[in-house]
Amino acid sequence: MKRILLVLLAILPMAVQAQDTENFGAVWTEVGVTKVLPYDLSIDAGVGFRTFDWFEDANRFDASIGLGYKLGKYVKFGLSYTFIAKHYLEKTEYKYAGDFDFPSYQGTTYAAPDGLSYDYEGYNTDAAHWAPRHRISFDVSADKRFWKTLRISLRERYQFTHQSSRNVNRTKYRVDEIDDDGNIQWEEPTTSVKEKAAWNRHLLRSRLKFSIDRKGWNWEPFVSAELHNDMGNSFHIDKIRCAAGTEYAISKVHKLSAAYIFTHENDDDGNENIHAISIGYKYKF
Repeated sequence: MKRILLVLLAILPMAVQAQDTENFGAVWTEVGVTKVLPYDLSIDAGVGFRTFDWFEDANRFDASIGLGYKLGKYVKFGLSYTFIAKHYLEKTEYKYAGDFDFPSYQGTTYAAPDGLSYDYEGYNTDAAHWAPRHRISFDVSADKRFWKTLRISLRERYQFTHQSSRNVNRTKYRVDEIDDDGNIQWEEPTTSVKEKAAWNRHLLRSRLKFSIDRKGWNWEPFVSAELHNDMGNSFHIDKIRCAAGTEYAISKVHKLSAAYIFTHENDDDGNENIHAISIGYKYKF
C-alpha cells in the first residue's frame, strides 16, 4: 500500500511531463452485467471497446465472463476469462546499409552517434491488423468504509495473457538510386507475409482506491492508483495507472460511471502517456 501511495503523490507531475514521452488520447467504453447467486456467489459478464487517438482508430474490443465469491463483509475473490481483439496500427521501419535501425529519417544518409554515416536503403511497412488475445485473471480484494463516508479498497490481481502467433502483410520499399540532387528513385514495392511470434505475459496488478460512499447518496466519487508489475521481468513496473471519476446509481440495479484515466506505459511497446475518458454502465440483479 505504501508503494501505491507514493505513486499517487508522484503521478501529477508525470501527467504533465512530456519530455521523451509520446502522448495519446483514448476513449474507453464498457457495459457489464452482474447476477447475484446463492452462497455469496456472483457471475459477471461484460463487453468493452477502446479507441486510439480519441476517435481516429479502434484500439481493442473485449468480452469477459467471471465468477465472484464474497468471503464475509470485506473480502472478495474473483476469477475471469477475457477475449481481446487487439488492433495494431500500420507500422514503418526504416532501413540503412548494415542493417542499422534508426528513427524515421528519409535522407540519403544518417549520421550515427558513432560518427559514421550509413546509406539509406528504404523502409518496411507492416499493415494494420487485428490479433486475438486470451486473458485469465484471479484477484483478491478487500474494502471497508470508515467514518460512514470514506471507502478504501485494495485489490491484488494476477493476470496471464497469451497472444498467438500471427501473420502480417509487410511491404518493402527499396531505394533504386539517388541522383546528385538527392532525389530518390524507388524500386517496385514487394509484399510478403511476416510471422509475428506468440508471447505470454504474467502481471501482478495492485490497485488502491478511495471513494466517497455515503448512505443516501447516488454519487460515489473516487480516485485510484494501480501498478502493473511484470512477474517475468523481476517485477518491473510496466504501467502506472491513475483514475479520478464518479459512479452514479440510477436505481438499485442500474449504475453509470465516468472517469479520467492516466496511464504511463514503460514496457517493450515504448514509453507513452495515455489520457483516456472512460464511460461505463452496469446492471446488477
